[in-house]
Amino acid sequence: MPRHFRILQHAGAGLQRVLVILSAVLLTLPVPAVAEDEVEFADLSAETMIVYARANRAIQDLDVYLRATGYENPAFIGMNYFGVSVGGIDAIRDLQENRGVDPETFAALYAGFAVPAVAKHLNLKKSTNANGRLELKIDALDGRLRYKGAVVRLYSPEDLRLLFERRDAFRTESERVRRRVFSDYVFSRRRAVGGLGSGGQLTEVDDLDERYTRLQPLLIELEESLRRDASASSVIAGLSSHHYFSLSVGGLDVVSDLQNRKAVDPETFGAIYAGKIAPDYVEDFKITADNRILYQDAQVKMYSPKTLESCFKQRETLDLQIAK
Repeated sequence: MPRHFRILQHAGAGLQRVLVILSAVLLTLPVPAVAEDEVEFADLSAETMIVYARANRAIQDLDVYLRATGYENPAFIGMNYFGVSVGGIDAIRDLQENRGVDPETFAALYAGFAVPAVAKHLNLKKSTNANGRLELKIDALDGRLRYKGAVVRLYSPEDLRLLFERRDAFRTESERVRRRVFSDYVFSRRRAVGGLGSGGQLTEVDDLDERYTRLQPLLIELEESLRRDASASSVIAGLSSHHYFSLSVGGLDVVSDLQNRKAVDPETFGAIYAGKIAPDYVEDFKITADNRILYQDAQVKMYSPKTLESCFKQRETLDLQIAK
């Protein structure tokens, strides 16, 4: 059993979407569950929608900046909220080098939201259902999605933990410590792409510090509003436990999902996989010898592709509402 689990033992609206249909074969971690009840999204008050709009604009500003610097290179249609929260993820490179992908990219690919350049390399077959709707089916007996023949996997638990810890570090209150964090981050990213001598490092540090610092109070205000309007809850450990995927869809009651649905959103799934669970909930989780996640002795999986598709479409619905 991996060492990190032992602590638990004690895009564009005009683009066509397709739903990925999994085979009936269920595997363990981390293939999504085949089916569960549809998630119901709360009706948000006008006041909460104003708060949502402010926070979402700040996240979108970060996304644009991270793409411009080359730190964020998404593999799916729309914005990768998890990627933005950790300073950007080059998901295209991750797929090409078979390094695993972040939880949100993993979910989006299974939900049928891959960008065309990625979709053409996935093991998918087109079909039309009884309603005349185009669907994609995974062409594999084991029901697992593959990119250029390689199974699409989540990042390792160690890599996921580092990302959650980086996200916490971005929220450090001490300006001196926070700037050192961003300076180290910019240095490491530039070194990875051979851009250390190209200039502009200090400007990037300033820009990242300013944008992430401005975002924090907006997220706190939105979380408070979603707890009131949508009974939003989280089990993710860390400073303030910002849960970006939940925020992006207008709030998710993760505790209820664990107790009733036995399935969770991709960000929560990634946090559990990484052992980043809030202290109040650690005792409820354990990992079996075959790497299944149990919550109060019942197996927990990621949302089904159909539910994930609903989540990504809910983002679009909210975007349309705040654009009016």
